[in-house]
Amino acid sequence: MTDLIQTVGAGLLIGCVYGLLGLGIVIIFRASEAFNFAIGEFLVVGSFLFYVFFFDLRIPFVLALPLGLLAAGAMGALIERLSIKPLLGRSALSMTIITLGLSSVLRSSVQLIFGAHSYSFFLDLPDISLESENLLFPSERIWAGLLSIVAFGFILFFLFRTRWGVAIRATSESQVKAMAFGIDARFILLIVWALSSMSIAMAGVMISNFGALSSLTGIAGLRAIPVVLIGGMDSIGGALIGGLIVGLCEALVGSYIEPLGLVGFKDVAPYLLLLIVLFIRPYGLFGTVRIERV
Repeated sequence: MTDLIQTVGAGLLIGCVYGLLGLGIVIIFRASEAFNFAIGEFLVVGSFLFYVFFFDLRIPFVLALPLGLLAAGAMGALIERLSIKPLLGRSALSMTIITLGLSSVLRSSVQLIFGAHSYSFFLDLPDISLESENLLFPSERIWAGLLSIVAFGFILFFLFRTRWGVAIRATSESQVKAMAFGIDARFILLIVWALSSMSIAMAGVMISNFGALSSLTGIAGLRAIPVVLIGGMDSIGGALIGGLIVGLCEALVGSYIEPLGLVGFKDVAPYLLLLIVLFIRPYGLFGTVRIERV
């Protein structure tokens, strides 16, 4: 029983980080119906921006984190202006395809500037490890879960309790109707990309704190795919639930199935779970079911 509690707790903590990653995908999809396949590269760039402030410039964490997130948001806004804005009015598929090209450009840029080697990444936050007789939750995991939940809460507050959030949700419902009511949908899309970049960067910092940071850290961003497809592509709450499900799936498989000889199966398990969910609910657990009449 103790092992199960340990496994479930660890899975839920990392699941919170995955939920934050998924949120970065969902808010862009709701606003433009485009899928950001460059999420792994956004994760790496956002993490390196924080790295510069915290490790290179030696700025205290309480200042380096917001500065790094603001820099990541500015990067997302710049990318939207240069690559997404020219495609407004065209199909969402065009924007999605552009993100595939963005992933290659950003990956190459990171390797050019920071190299391909790994950087030691340790935030040295206060130790809040939980330890009892047979249970141990490392401080890094607890901080990752807590800060991810706080970041998720801030984004929800922005979306549901501010005027900009109301404008974003109105644009997500219908860009044409939003513009008819005087909302600048083009500027709203810029805010959405900035907000998404900040969300992804926050998750990237938490993931990097588990070990090291390199251009290969972006592989962790692929976890957002099963997260959002399981939870629902247009569901904000579904992103968090999907993240928790994927985190639990990884933890349970890693603890109880991999020891049977299936080494590395926990990396595949979320995608198998995704297939099962899509067979039952093609729009995800909380996604909006769309009915098209011909």
